[in-house]
Amino acid sequence: MAKDKSAYPNALSMQMGKYVLVVGSDTRNVVYTSMLLQRLNYHICTAGTAEAALEMALAVVPSLVISDLKLTGMSAAQMIRALRKKPSTADVPVIIKLEQLIPKIVQKCLEAGAAACIKKPVEPQELYRVVQATIETTPREHIRIKTRLSLAVNNTPLDFNAGECATMLSSRGMYVRTRTRYPVKTKLPVRVTLNDRTIPALATVIYSHAEGEGPFGEPGMGLYFEDISPQDQDCLQRYIDGEVTKGLKPLKTAD
Repeated sequence: MAKDKSAYPNALSMQMGKYVLVVGSDTRNVVYTSMLLQRLNYHICTAGTAEAALEMALAVVPSLVISDLKLTGMSAAQMIRALRKKPSTADVPVIIKLEQLIPKIVQKCLEAGAAACIKKPVEPQELYRVVQATIETTPREHIRIKTRLSLAVNNTPLDFNAGECATMLSSRGMYVRTRTRYPVKTKLPVRVTLNDRTIPALATVIYSHAEGEGPFGEPGMGLYFEDISPQDQDCLQRYIDGEVTKGLKPLKTAD
């Protein structure tokens, strides 16, 4: 079976979170997709051929395979059939990347066993949405990134130097690291500083954590934006997209 230069995922990466196997012979496209997925907090492994991908999947079962339709040697459809024949990989979902989402081709991919199709080069938001919908039990629609942003909560500026700030951000809400917490369902005015722009919003506390609680182990609150202008929400989205794609050279869209 064909070998691949990529390193095999290890047991530690499996324990830390879901791992996605990205397959394709176009190195730049594979690297671009892989970097986006890493920044969306997925562990990644890559393979240049379907044969190499199958060998890697049998060694450590991925949560998801994302593959080009056209591959050197074995096709994506043949790869899916080979995955389905092995008990350990029979349920691994496969997302196919297409030059164009032509209905007839999409239908053929779905009939071959693909879970979904996505246009390449992939866009961060669409990639996130499709991956979340395919493998997460409670899928998110909007990217959430790690960050450190100054803000004011309930008209009181937080002490950024003491570590009080927004540490997670999406276009729909944020996690605020602070020891001054409010009860769930409390509505609070917030102002977050984004580069040279201050964005106001009315937010609702949806959960609250003390020291050592929650997935991050830090005291704070999860806030959902109840009232924010479309312009400010677009600004947040552009900032998030920019952070996810920072330093990555955009790929040309196929004609």
